[in-house]
Amino acid sequence: MPAHVVKPAPVARVPTAHIEPNPHNPRRLFDEEPMRILQESIEKLGILVPLDIYPKDAQRSHTKRDAFVLLDGERRWRCAKQLRLDDVPAIVVEQPGDAENILTMFHIHNVREGWQLMPTALKLEELMQMLGEEREHELAELTKLTISTVRRCKSLLTYSEKHQRMMLAPASERYKADFFIDLNRFRLPALKDRVQPWIKRRDSRCVDILIRKYDDEIIKAVTEFRDLAAIYRAAEKTDQRKKFERELERFLSHHEMRISDIIVPGASFQKEIKEIGRSCRRLRTQLADVDFEPLATDEGLISALRDLAQVINAKLENAMLSGRGNDG
Repeated sequence: MPAHVVKPAPVARVPTAHIEPNPHNPRRLFDEEPMRILQESIEKLGILVPLDIYPKDAQRSHTKRDAFVLLDGERRWRCAKQLRLDDVPAIVVEQPGDAENILTMFHIHNVREGWQLMPTALKLEELMQMLGEEREHELAELTKLTISTVRRCKSLLTYSEKHQRMMLAPASERYKADFFIDLNRFRLPALKDRVQPWIKRRDSRCVDILIRKYDDEIIKAVTEFRDLAAIYRAAEKTDQRKKFERELERFLSHHEMRISDIIVPGASFQKEIKEIGRSCRRLRTQLADVDFEPLATDEGLISALRDLAQVINAKLENAMLSGRGNDG
């Protein structure tokens, strides 16, 4: 469905009190500092960009006939109210349908300062219900959001209303969407695969446990959830699901236990093993490109390479002995 094409009219002066906020506006968070800066600008210079408004449908409302609804400019309108301005410059456009209204606002704000992700997700959910559309590519095309943003929004919609409200709180109390998005790298597979320590406690309680660990800096960065997801995937590949679940049980039961304390032999070190592989390939390329003479005259480098060779030989020998033991 294409966005509603508005037909502009001359700029009019409209009483501030006759304008209402748009119920379909995805922007629900109006943080104090950006609003203060905008209000100071309006106080000095006035409203330089007219608001876009449309007439409120009198048949669906008992309000006065000259009431209008914002299509674009709620921040400017809020500042005008705070400054007690009698009227504001506005362009009156045709009233869009509900789905067209939402799409128009997505398109208007796509080129401006981004909305917070959770309010955007809630409005995207409403749009999905209206249109019966959940495919990410089609939603991205309709809203002009990136597919990545659509995917992140849909990820947030899997959380409980309680946790969604934490992303809608005032700025001083708000949890960033990134916390919940990175947590989903492990949470969603845990729910899908019915990982028992997570399932038996119930999802909401497990999320609360991780929030407390994050608040107390037991989890220092949201990127640690990627490590947890990597350990789980490696445990699955190496048939160590039960060992992982025992470690996850300890992690969820003991507040002081960190993600780095989760040890599943052969699984916990998959990330390091991949990095060693990358480092080996890089070092091999670098050594192949170095001339022999400069290498031969650098005693420090020669010593370091000999030490490295000894470590590598020892690790390879242990790995081969371990492999023979498993074969026997």
